[in-house]
Amino acid sequence: MKQFTLSFHPGFLFLLCFLAFSFSSQGQSSIPYGKERLQRGIFIIDYVSSQEKTAVLTLSVLEKAVEEFEAVLPAGRAAIRVVIADTLDDFDQYAVRFSGLGVTGIAQPASDLIAVKAPRLREPGADYAGTLRHELIHLLLFRNIGYDRLPQWLNEGLAMFLANEHYWDGAMKIAFMFVRNRIIPYHRLDDAFYYPLGREQFSDAYVQALYMTRQLHKQLGKEKFWKVIHALKEESFGKALVKEGGIDLETFCRGYERNLWKYAIIALTSSGIAFQPGAVLLVLAYLRRRRIAKGLYRKWDEEELEALVDNDPPVLSWDEVVEDPDFWKNPDDES
Repeated sequence: MKQFTLSFHPGFLFLLCFLAFSFSSQGQSSIPYGKERLQRGIFIIDYVSSQEKTAVLTLSVLEKAVEEFEAVLPAGRAAIRVVIADTLDDFDQYAVRFSGLGVTGIAQPASDLIAVKAPRLREPGADYAGTLRHELIHLLLFRNIGYDRLPQWLNEGLAMFLANEHYWDGAMKIAFMFVRNRIIPYHRLDDAFYYPLGREQFSDAYVQALYMTRQLHKQLGKEKFWKVIHALKEESFGKALVKEGGIDLETFCRGYERNLWKYAIIALTSSGIAFQPGAVLLVLAYLRRRRIAKGLYRKWDEEELEALVDNDPPVLSWDEVVEDPDFWKNPDDES
């Protein structure tokens, strides 16, 4: 036994050295070549050296946001990695086709990852801090609520609402969407995020999601609003709305449509087209759609929401869309 130990000793020492080297370099292996890393608390910021000031700003914005949202969406202790992409190619590795739709940030909640375009890649005046907060909220929603029962329109609406993004803040934007017959039907709104017909509809979906989320908050009040959101861990949106909010899906949709109608009247009047024949036809078409929608709301509330959300798995998850380079294609189109 002693002879065996002495003869094996040199190889054993070599193995120990190899393992020691491997473990010592393991912590740096996840840092992309040519990049720097800033780490504090739960945040890990990866960036190129020219973006050092941006990295410091990024860390500051995210730490303040975590503190701000702690009461309703605690971050927990799991690390969050943030990549500041210094080139469009770098960003496309994370955003895939979404970059072609004007996206400046992307979250992959299942991977605890946020990727954002560096300020120099963004349009002048773009809200970099707002983008960071927006993507962080997606991760916090995933950690606290999960995505199984959270409608995508509400996911995006909450991210914009809580991030204080004002790009689509004006009521005129949603009003002119109505005037131009671009309001997306409720039952098709989530698909507009997954399978947008183009950049305009993709943008419209965000505008409408923010508007609807604000209306939901207004209708319910802050306390009931957050009870509904947290109830989505166990209940579908329709059931949570009734149980915690005291209203059904039809009442909610009627509420935001009534306010939408008010905004549309302002837009029609201010634009000088209120008395044009086209505007009259638009009003008639809206009233017809609203009458048809009442029956649909009841159907979704009683049947489809329960069947789709409680019994069947989602047709597509957000992470799958991000990873799929052909997400934007019509799923019925085989070409």
